[in-house]
Amino acid sequence: MLDRRLQPWTWRVRAETLTGWRSWLLLWFTGALASLAMAPFHFWLLLAPAFAILLWQVDGARRRARPLRSAFVAGFVFAMGYFMAGTFWVGFAFANRDAAFIPLIPIALPVFASMLAVFWGGAMVLYAAIAQKSEWRVLVFAASLALFEWLRGHVLSGLPWNLPGYAWAAGGPVSQTASWFGVYGLTLLTVLIAVSPAIMASRRLTSRRAMPALAGLAILFLLFAAGLARLSGPPIPDQPGVRMRIVQSAITQQEKWADGNQLMVRERYLNLTAEPGLEDVTHILWPEGALPYYMLEHGGTLSRIGETLSEGQILMAGINRRDQAEAPVTYHNALAVMSFENGIPRSRGLYDKVRLVPFGEIIPLSGLLSLIGFDDFARLQFTPGPGAAVMDVPGAPAMMPLICYEAIFPGFVSQMGDERPGWLFNLSNDAWFGDTSGPEQHLNQARYRAIEFGLPMIRTASRGFSGVIDPYGRMPERIAPSDEGAFDVNLPQALQLTSYARFGDYPFFFVVLGLFIGVLVQQSRFVRKRKHSQP
Repeated sequence: MLDRRLQPWTWRVRAETLTGWRSWLLLWFTGALASLAMAPFHFWLLLAPAFAILLWQVDGARRRARPLRSAFVAGFVFAMGYFMAGTFWVGFAFANRDAAFIPLIPIALPVFASMLAVFWGGAMVLYAAIAQKSEWRVLVFAASLALFEWLRGHVLSGLPWNLPGYAWAAGGPVSQTASWFGVYGLTLLTVLIAVSPAIMASRRLTSRRAMPALAGLAILFLLFAAGLARLSGPPIPDQPGVRMRIVQSAITQQEKWADGNQLMVRERYLNLTAEPGLEDVTHILWPEGALPYYMLEHGGTLSRIGETLSEGQILMAGINRRDQAEAPVTYHNALAVMSFENGIPRSRGLYDKVRLVPFGEIIPLSGLLSLIGFDDFARLQFTPGPGAAVMDVPGAPAMMPLICYEAIFPGFVSQMGDERPGWLFNLSNDAWFGDTSGPEQHLNQARYRAIEFGLPMIRTASRGFSGVIDPYGRMPERIAPSDEGAFDVNLPQALQLTSYARFGDYPFFFVVLGLFIGVLVQQSRFVRKRKHSQP
């Protein structure tokens, strides 16, 4: 006989009846444990016990005096642990910007996590409000959480970081599900797979109670098999006549922005660009904000680049730029596409970043920060560009730029319109986050855009992971953050239009709405049956 203290039924009873600070402590640490399912660990099995405890806690909350409030608190506290543990690296950006901003870290991290955790609290309110006591209430749990994760990615500016669907390493079999249903659809299935075994924690296990877990196991098997089938296709050919040089410097943020280091940074990039084999390269790629000044206004730098590159070679560089044409002056995080004919620079395209990073490029509540003494921080603001764009690049297929965390938004990539690009270019500056899990998480999420849209991606990231990502999300060429040099790569060809590229999140909404309608219909039948059975 299994010791009573080790029986899952006992765990469930304790989790459902636990209240007060002990309940919050359990939820916070369980949420923190669940964050290990994200990159770089991908311990996705941890989602099963974590979501089981959250489900049991909310089920217990439904029997209390204020069930919806208790359910919200349970979801909120769990998510606070999940997001604080999973995004602790945000604090490194404050420290790397200036030591004066370090006092903001104990404020910024909980505030940041709480903004995300509100959505998980809302999801648990929806679950507690409409779920039945049936074994299949796990469907409502999964649909509620997936719906609110979609809202988290869209409300206000949206921040869909560390969605449960990202527990699967991009490029693996299960991750291929995103090509059909997107990462939100994969999030729905991931939560359902993870939470379904929780129903088996019963005093007496029956086949009926085992059905959700068996269904979850069957879904996992189908996703794995379908993903393997998709990955078994023929090798992806390279785009003919395109050879790209990814220039990666290991310069830290402190070195880059130190007084007097501007020319040192420029020469480092130019020397790396000019490494042997440059004559065989068609496109040179520099990362986001490569140089610590306004490159387009610096004639000496443009002349030096023109001396380095040959006729017909294209430079695609992340730049900081300011627009002084009208008052007030606006500042932009941008991508410049340039050629140099006889050493004379010629603009081939300019893209201003649209999705700006809160507290990094745009400062919410800037007036409040000024009042409490952080005027310099509150003034660090960029202006967003007009919208997503597909750019024509000489010598290569049309390209869609994704600067930094624009790559984590599936909906942003879907704004490409009727003109489908041949590839995605993700340029980033991950040096802000040091040697933490942040750059790994950023990379994994960017790779999902390649899977969803069947497009290859070239990624260049300062002190982050650079390389080639094929349309299946795999990385045949991967450059570590500490690597420095010039890395010459080929551009893979795109796949045919994926189901997700055709239909977007509509299938996801269809399934979620169908689940909610089914629950409501079943509830109304139950109520009518109970009324008819009464005298």
